[in-house]
Amino acid sequence: MASSPSQRDYSAPCPGCGAPVHFASAQSSFAVCEFCRSTVLRDGETLKRIGSMAEVFEDYSPLQLGASGMVKRNGKPEPFTVVGRAQYKSAAGSWSEWVAALTNGELAWLSEDNGSFVFAVNWQPPGWKVTEFQQREWRMGRELKAGTESFTVTSIQDAQLMAAQGELPQLPQLGKSFKLVELRSEKNQILSIDFSDKTPAFSLGAAVALEALQMQGLRSSAQQKSQGRHFNCPKCAAVVPVRFDTTKALSCPSCGSLIDMSKGMGAELSYAEQRRKVKPLIPLGSEGTLDGLKWQVVGFQRRSGRGLGEDEDDSFTWDEYLLYNKKAGFSFIVDSEDGWSTARVITGAPKLSKNGATATYLQRKYQRDYAYLAETEYAEGEFYWPVFKGAKSSNVDFANGGKQSTLALETANQETTWTHGQRASAETIAQAFGTGKLKDRSQVSPLSGSGFSWGTILFWLFLLLFILPFLRACMSSPNCDPRTDPNCSYSRSSSGSYGGYTSGGSHK
Repeated sequence: MASSPSQRDYSAPCPGCGAPVHFASAQSSFAVCEFCRSTVLRDGETLKRIGSMAEVFEDYSPLQLGASGMVKRNGKPEPFTVVGRAQYKSAAGSWSEWVAALTNGELAWLSEDNGSFVFAVNWQPPGWKVTEFQQREWRMGRELKAGTESFTVTSIQDAQLMAAQGELPQLPQLGKSFKLVELRSEKNQILSIDFSDKTPAFSLGAAVALEALQMQGLRSSAQQKSQGRHFNCPKCAAVVPVRFDTTKALSCPSCGSLIDMSKGMGAELSYAEQRRKVKPLIPLGSEGTLDGLKWQVVGFQRRSGRGLGEDEDDSFTWDEYLLYNKKAGFSFIVDSEDGWSTARVITGAPKLSKNGATATYLQRKYQRDYAYLAETEYAEGEFYWPVFKGAKSSNVDFANGGKQSTLALETANQETTWTHGQRASAETIAQAFGTGKLKDRSQVSPLSGSGFSWGTILFWLFLLLFILPFLRACMSSPNCDPRTDPNCSYSRSSSGSYGGYTSGGSHK
């Protein structure tokens, strides 16, 4: 017999197999039977089978159904329990959103965001009347007012539901594409708009650490290890261990191939060979202490940049080291032609001026420094976002205080990411990770590392002295015709500039 519909806690037999289907919140309209995976629609006291749900893929998240925690709302702690899960994918990758039931029956979401988590609740922006998705109304970078806060559109994705389990307030059609728009504020808030239904669903969230949520009932390390945190490389068949729950890409330690894990370990794994190996100055696995926290190097990228507009002849490279700390999550060390720096991805979106010349973050104004196209040339290690050779992005760097503090804006696949960086000395990085002396490229002379030797310079100097008389004779002749005289040519000035020393060094 079904429990009373007036109760928040509701159970009834699955119309597919007869097993009990449980609803912890009156706001939950859908559930997936844990025994037969029937998709069930709740209508009052009646449960109706509307289809079958795909099995969730193993992403090794520490979360699981039944886990509980405590979240601060309006300054007060409020208990919650994880009751559902939905797995989505888009061009930007795949991710999970966990449904959390609060003690008052309200539902919230705990989802992944750039290697960390976001806790969000239902929220209707004051004065907004949004129905279906209209392309002309939504564009990347558009600023919108919601109440007293300003939000910037940072992501427009064509998303699809891949799988689900437990109970959910809404359930997009399996495999059907729908629009998902994300806006962020300077105060690190995230406003999400889900257009999978006729009426858009709004949620407002902020970044959280699992440790701060005082979670209980998480999957233990033993549970995860028993399910095999490794797989065979699709290129060479060597065993590839997986360390992090959020890993979307990693390299094979044997053949160096870069493997795409964005669809989970159970899916067919694609890979890219990397024949030219780049040796990091800070070896993978190195540990060091920065700002009082102990970090480990878990990933390395060599990236290249090419200027835009008048700077299109400007090209440069830089290196990024992905760091991990169990409590603080992920951060970066960047080695660019501007020097060394430390950086972290920020949850919010700095406020851009209308002409894009400045960006304001935490009441500090940053000046636009450089715009360029970036490309990944080589990657090694483990990454929480999809990394692949040849991955391209559009980047803009902003600087404050003589580049002592920086902001980097990176756009790819209709999604923008902001990173905040602080300049660090080569000595600080070297001492922290015990690497010995590291070069600071911002202090390297133009000839060092450029491939030019003094012998090469003397050769070109001799050649110039040899042809100079011919050029002088041509220039002094009033009847010089470049079409008939082989020693005569037009003089042309180049609009491009040599710019190997203006690297921004952006980060994912």
